[in-house]
Amino acid sequence: MRRSLAWTGSLITLGAVLSACTQVQAFVPAASIGNAINVGAVVSLTGSQSADGQMVKEGYLFCQDWINAKGGVYFRNAGHPLNIQIEDDQSRPSLAANATEKMISTDHLSLLLGPSNDASTAKAIGVAEQHQVPMVSAGASSDAIFNNHYHDLFSVLAPDSRQLQGIIDMALAQTPKPQSVAFLFASDSLSSAIANSGAAYAAVQGLNVVYGTSYPSGVNDLRGQLGAVAGTGPDLIIEAGHPAESVRTVQQAQQMNIQPKLLAFSNGPGTLEFTSSLHKAANYSAGATQWTPSAKNPTSYFLDSFHYSLAYAAQFGHLPDQHAAGATAACLTLEVAIEQANSPLPQWVRDSLGVMDLNTFFGEIKFDDRGANTAKSVYVEQVQAGRTVLVWPPALASARPRYPDPGWAKR
Repeated sequence: MRRSLAWTGSLITLGAVLSACTQVQAFVPAASIGNAINVGAVVSLTGSQSADGQMVKEGYLFCQDWINAKGGVYFRNAGHPLNIQIEDDQSRPSLAANATEKMISTDHLSLLLGPSNDASTAKAIGVAEQHQVPMVSAGASSDAIFNNHYHDLFSVLAPDSRQLQGIIDMALAQTPKPQSVAFLFASDSLSSAIANSGAAYAAVQGLNVVYGTSYPSGVNDLRGQLGAVAGTGPDLIIEAGHPAESVRTVQQAQQMNIQPKLLAFSNGPGTLEFTSSLHKAANYSAGATQWTPSAKNPTSYFLDSFHYSLAYAAQFGHLPDQHAAGATAACLTLEVAIEQANSPLPQWVRDSLGVMDLNTFFGEIKFDDRGANTAKSVYVEQVQAGRTVLVWPPALASARPRYPDPGWAKR
C-alpha cells in the first residue's frame, strides 16, 4: 500500500529533493555513450497482485531514470543507457512464464529483473534457467523457490524463513522477558511456512511454543482460533497472514479482551489501512517488514533511505514501500554486477552476482548458494501513538520498542 506523504511533512522542500536527486552520482561524459542495455521484467500490473506490482514497476523505473540521469551503466569507458522493458502477467503465473519466454526468445533480452511476487517468480525463473539468463528478483522470498538452487536466480529479499526472527529477537530483548509464544497463520503455503520457521526459531531461542493453529485465508471470523490461543496464556501472539486478517485479528482480540504482552504480525502494521482502520487499537502492535523509509542503513552506493524516499516522492507523488524499494535495490544490484563484470554478457554478470557484497539503502545484498539474500535483516515496525515507527534492529531504529502492552484501555 502506498504510504502517505505525511511521513515527510515539512521536510520535503525543493532544495532537499534536488539534493536527493544529485547525491552520490558520478556523471559520465556525454560523448562516451555506448549501446543501450535492455533488460526485461514481468510484473503484475493488473489482477489480484496489482497493488504490489505497481509499486515494483515504479521502483524499477525510478532506478532506470536515476542510472540514466548519471550517464548510464558504465563499463568499457562508456555510459550505456538502461532500458527496462516491463510486461504485465495479469497476476497469472502461467502468463509470467509465457512473457519471460517471449522476452528471451523473441525480444532477445539476456538479462532480467524479477516478477513482483513469489508465484510468478516460480514460473518465470524456470524459463530463465532453461535459457541461462540471470534474473535479479525483487519479489522472491520463498525458501521453496530458493531450495531449488537455481543458478540464475538472485533475490535481494531476505528469505521467508527469517521473516519472524526480528520480532522474536526484539521481544526477547525486552523486560520482562517473554517465556511463551503462540502462532496463528493463514492456511496458504507461504503463511504456513513463515509460521513454522518462526516457531522453530522461537524454540531454539528458548521460548515455549504453547500453541499453533491455522485459519482459512481471507476468513472474517477468527474468534474460535483466538479463543483457543488465549486459553494457553501466551506472552506473545504472532500471526503470519495478510494485512486484512491482521486488522480483523486486532479487532476481535479487543472484543474478546485477549491481551498478550505483544501482538505481532508478518504483515499489517506498516500499512496505512492498519492504523486508519484500528485507530488507538493499533497501538503497540508490531510487524515485520523488508524495508521502511526510516531505515538508516549504511550505504556504499546510491542514496540513503531518507533521500531515496524524498526523490521517489518527488517523482511519483507518494512514498515508496518495501516493494518499490526492493525493486530499486534489485535494479541497482544488476547495474553494479554489469559494471563489475565490465560486460553485459549473461555468464559474466552471473559470476559477478555470485560474489556481490553491496551495502545499499535497502540493506546489505549478498547472496548464498541458493540465490537468497541471507545477509539482509528483516525489520520490525511498531505502531506508537498512531504512527508506525522502526523499532528493530536497534542500530537502525528510530524509536525504542514499547513493551509490554499496557492493555486495551490504555492504548
